[in-house]
Amino acid sequence: MSREQLQGLYRYCFCLTSERGSAEDLLQTSLEKWIRRNKEVEYSHAYIRKIIRNQFVDDCRRKQKIAFEPIEEHTPVLLDETCLETLQIQHHLIEQVFKLLNSAEREVLYLWAIDGFSASEISEDLNQPRGTILSRLHRIRQKVADATEEQKRSLAGVSS
Repeated sequence: MSREQLQGLYRYCFCLTSERGSAEDLLQTSLEKWIRRNKEVEYSHAYIRKIIRNQFVDDCRRKQKIAFEPIEEHTPVLLDETCLETLQIQHHLIEQVFKLLNSAEREVLYLWAIDGFSASEISEDLNQPRGTILSRLHRIRQKVADATEEQKRSLAGVSS
């Protein structure tokens, strides 16, 4: 398994848990299960992701909660020459939207935006009806639009 594949799995775990330490624990536990089950240790992204998802659900059931803690990571990565103010505004908007999403919506968003899956592929991967996935994508888009509009209003109030 390559470092890039591990990073992708970590991002998936972080998307589900929204907490760095929990994501690391979830990834470690899931990889241990995968290694124990596969003696030949052949990499299968979809299979490991399913183990991660099932472990996350099991952990939530055991704790009798779903993780809705806000992201505490405030370290944007500068990949281009975007001005710092714009980057901070975008970072704030992403945090705000991420707080509004539940774990099921974050998972769909991850599979759609990061992994590039279509709604049909997501529904097949999660074993859920395509209409449910489309509904979640619609709610995510609405929450993003609402948060963007709220942010524009607050910025207009600040600059007045």
